[in-house]
Amino acid sequence: RADWEAMRRRYDSADAGRIPATLAADAARAQRSGALTMLSVSGPFWQLREWCGFEGLCMLMIDDPELAGEMAAFWCEFVADMLQRTLAVTTFDCLAINEDMAYKAKAMISPAMTRAFCMPSWRRWSAIARAAGVPLIDMDSDGFVGELIPLWIESGINVCDPIEVAAHNDLCAYRQEMGQAIAYRM
Repeated sequence: RADWEAMRRRYDSADAGRIPATLAADAARAQRSGALTMLSVSGPFWQLREWCGFEGLCMLMIDDPELAGEMAAFWCEFVADMLQRTLAVTTFDCLAINEDMAYKAKAMISPAMTRAFCMPSWRRWSAIARAAGVPLIDMDSDGFVGELIPLWIESGINVCDPIEVAAHNDLCAYRQEMGQAIAYRM
């Protein structure tokens, strides 16, 4: 806990250096060119894994779910504030959330853990982006994502990638099961 308390102080979303002074001009130039504009953020699973390591995070979720939840809630608020600050300057076409939370055959954490530690962030960020007119909320996760896609849809995510055939993902089956609630990129 002491390491966490020391580290969290380094994340000041109000720090002027977090948003480049040229952001509005750079975004306008990209939009004029017709390029897809995207803001990419680390999702809560990805970020907590960066802080704790994969095994450390999985053990933390079991041994001290209160601390894991506190860390996830902190990350949710930090990114939400950064999104709001960014969207006050410019808008973009796609919010990309990076998670990489699946192996070849299963998700790395259970659906219950996903609901507890990840979905609050995904819902909040999706709502902020959508309210600002961002049409695409994209989830990036390698591996078998079949059990995760319904949770992503429930969280407001409408695109996912990649869909790895080698991880037993069946795009045709997903389309039949979930209709057009989510789009897929390879």
